Amino acid sequence: MSDKTRVLIVDDHQEIRTVLRAALETLEVDLDLLDVPSGEEAIVEVVGTGIDLLIADVGLPGLSGLELYRKLKTTYPAMQVIIITGIEDEQIRQEIADLDVEAYFFKPLKMVEFLNAVRLTLGLDPIEEDSEELIKLTKKNLHPDVTDRIADLRGELGAISILVLESSGVIVAETGIVPDNIYESHVIPTLLNVVGYTNKISTYLGKDKPENTWYFSGDKYDLFWSNINPDFGIVIITNPVEQNNDLTWVLTTVKLAVEEIYDIISSLGDTPGAKTSQAESSTKSQPAKKKKSSSSPAKAELPKEGTAGSNGSKKKAKKDLPAPDEMDENDVHDFWKAATLEEEISRIDSPDSLSFEQAQKLGFIPNGDNLGK
Repeated sequence: MSDKTRVLIVDDHQEIRTVLRAALETLEVDLDLLDVPSGEEAIVEVVGTGIDLLIADVGLPGLSGLELYRKLKTTYPAMQVIIITGIEDEQIRQEIADLDVEAYFFKPLKMVEFLNAVRLTLGLDPIEEDSEELIKLTKKNLHPDVTDRIADLRGELGAISILVLESSGVIVAETGIVPDNIYESHVIPTLLNVVGYTNKISTYLGKDKPENTWYFSGDKYDLFWSNINPDFGIVIITNPVEQNNDLTWVLTTVKLAVEEIYDIISSLGDTPGAKTSQAESSTKSQPAKKKKSSSSPAKAELPKEGTAGSNGSKKKAKKDLPAPDEMDENDVHDFWKAATLEEEISRIDSPDSLSFEQAQKLGFIPNGDNLGK
């Protein structure tokens, strides 16, 4: 068996698994990282080989994260566990708090606290959190052609406002009026804190230039984000989009506009985007700027200080981690909100997931509660 620490991430949202993997890869530890979308597939991965650290969401299709924990812990008592959930039910949250786990978190997940929990679980010292949570927005004019194009786009979409920003937080073009101070004081700065992860994901998928569009549905407004290049992105604020076909049309229109804005920015000789474009045309594209991992304040609770558990693993005291800030409703991280919006409303089994019963019939999992090694 490999000397690497085996870490298994179980979450039915692909984007969450990808972001957690990217975050764990920043640790100075040689990890064997695995991720699966269901509890049944997690058991198939673990049986016979074991696992050192299980990071599991509670609301999974089929076998829940809590059921997965109980099944695996019986056979692999030395396994360490971190539980994550977006479920609001107080009874389930209390059930999670009573578990013999290293740490548990409630979404939206604050990445620094999550990584510190993992670091402590692996025997590493925690890192101090940056005191500056949000990117400070400033303004400058990039080029009138960019402003003209987003003004046209605003007319096409009937959007409330559109901004073109550098990843550092500089607003280089804008049209319309940004509604409510919250969009400038929290939502947009928090969104920019996540941009580094999206660029990294695009790199993993083989893209030199990030191509992605995010859609956030809100109560009063909807928000769209799209990368223009590694250094620039566009934020579009609209009234709520009501129909699926309308959403498809908006996404198509935004994609065409982004391509035109990319061409405009690339033609400018003194912008970060232009330098990246020139590098692409000559040799290899320059890598996207690497941003510090950061996320908005979130509720995160760790088990109280105690003695060694039944598996002999040392419990991590809550006081060992940085104390979480008071959660402000306006600081909710949009990424986690979008990823878990439907979690309490409905849970649709993935057609690609293997059920527990199917895994047993196929002989991947032994019958009975004792899974065996």
